[in-house]
Amino acid sequence: MLNICERRTVFDDNPYHRVEDAPYMEFRLTYQGCLLSTGNDSRVGKDRRSEHKHNLRSAFHPQLKRLWDVVPALKKGGGGGPSVITVRAEDGYTPPLTKKEMLAKRHTHFGWQFVPLVTSELDLICAVDVLFLRPHKPGGIVHQGDIDGRLKTLLDALTIPDANQDYETRTAERNETPFFVLLENDRLITKVSVETDQLLEFVSAKPDVNDVRLVITVRIRPYEIHTGNMHFG
Repeated sequence: MLNICERRTVFDDNPYHRVEDAPYMEFRLTYQGCLLSTGNDSRVGKDRRSEHKHNLRSAFHPQLKRLWDVVPALKKGGGGGPSVITVRAEDGYTPPLTKKEMLAKRHTHFGWQFVPLVTSELDLICAVDVLFLRPHKPGGIVHQGDIDGRLKTLLDALTIPDANQDYETRTAERNETPFFVLLENDRLITKVSVETDQLLEFVSAKPDVNDVRLVITVRIRPYEIHTGNMHFG
């Protein structure tokens, strides 16, 4: 059998991911377009890929928004899904907020309301498995630092942005309030694996060596199961 793709695990610091019968939520995100290696401009303390990462986030936002709309446990925000959080004001009772609404309030940064799916509060961990199609011929994944740099860009784009990414100068569109992201921060990723293969069709109008087509399999597991995260099991 001819097999020209190559696969490796970038890191895995939690053996729980390797327990076959462990409970988890699984879904896939996709992206096609340009993917650049990450990098910071130390002279000004700014992320020189901030615009590029915003474009990536904008590609994942509608997919994650739809996930919240179609998965019953996420859509309900209570019952079989995330527990309804009740807020009581000093002068009376405030109607309960769904988890999505509460997340948006808790993660308001730079004038944007972010809704992360994976948060430390819910004791969740996340594994990311990337099918990485690129124009280059297969091979060299172990010694190719460019792959690692582009993965770093991707993982950054799956999280709430840092202060150095100029979100205070951006204005959210109507369909970006709230704005859905995968992760509260990248420390919640405990496993990353990547499989590379040759992209046989350019995805840009003008062929570009930075073109990629990505299929990202996301697996989310509770690290400690409790009533707030049981729907992920």
